[in-house]
Amino acid sequence: MTGFENEVVVVTGAGGGIGRAVAERFARERAVVIAADLDKRRAVRTAETIEAFGGTATPYAVDVADPAAMETFAEDVAAEFGTPRVLVNNAGYTTSGAFLDHTLEDWERLMGVNVWGLVYGSRYFGQQMVESGRGGRIINVTSVAAFAPIPLSTLYCTTEAAAQMLTEGMRLEFAGTGVGVTAVCPSLVHTGIYEERDADGDDADAAARTPSVSAPGRRRVAHSRVAHSPEIIARTIVRVAGRNPAVVPTPVEARALFLATRISPGGARLAARVLQADRLTGLRARLTRPAALRRIDEYLAERMTRFER
Repeated sequence: MTGFENEVVVVTGAGGGIGRAVAERFARERAVVIAADLDKRRAVRTAETIEAFGGTATPYAVDVADPAAMETFAEDVAAEFGTPRVLVNNAGYTTSGAFLDHTLEDWERLMGVNVWGLVYGSRYFGQQMVESGRGGRIINVTSVAAFAPIPLSTLYCTTEAAAQMLTEGMRLEFAGTGVGVTAVCPSLVHTGIYEERDADGDDADAAARTPSVSAPGRRRVAHSRVAHSPEIIARTIVRVAGRNPAVVPTPVEARALFLATRISPGGARLAARVLQADRLTGLRARLTRPAALRRIDEYLAERMTRFER
């Protein structure tokens, strides 16, 4: 796929963070953006920002965890704009705290958004893409938490691992239809939407110090100085939409962690206990010069090509 001019692009969780950055990035590529969010006001603000620089965007309020709402959403988009060429399943939710302090309702809430939300979006829009005969791209924004455990985040890591396997299974099933499926796995990203923290039990103070590792979170980033800008992730998502790699950890420390889990799963688990995500990112920022970081990143990106099929 080359170019997105006049192509319909659907972005969920577009009210802020990575979702908003992705919507704006596609709009600058002259795509027709559908900016969906649970909060209509946030979706409207994203659309207004896009329209202010001459882009095209339509806000839409939808709960990705509601199958009937998602089916109606997909039908409405197709009726008004046609079949999307790109779907970015970005909406998500996270909580933090000890495993035993989470309720079944917590599990249902995260599974509903982080897993079922991807299922519904991919099912309804993916069907449209296949039937159109033009193909398309489905991009699921997961997290490094999909392949590396994060302290006090068992619930979140579990849903992200499920989302990752869902993505890889879909990629196999959609092969030959013209519909590409990619998992983009960000590391620590500062999105500016973590003011509402959801921490449970006696570990709430510790959880507050545990940084969120992807865009959709509701957990405060205590070390935002080491977090990456959502625009960095947005650039990656737009770039891979034009290609079709399988798994895209981003940026550099996410690629390093992904490769480490493939080389030594036990070592990666030990590192997760010793080096939390913010410490790893902070170490990278303090010790690595920009030129050296670019060379490391280029090397890791080259190594990642073996996982693109």
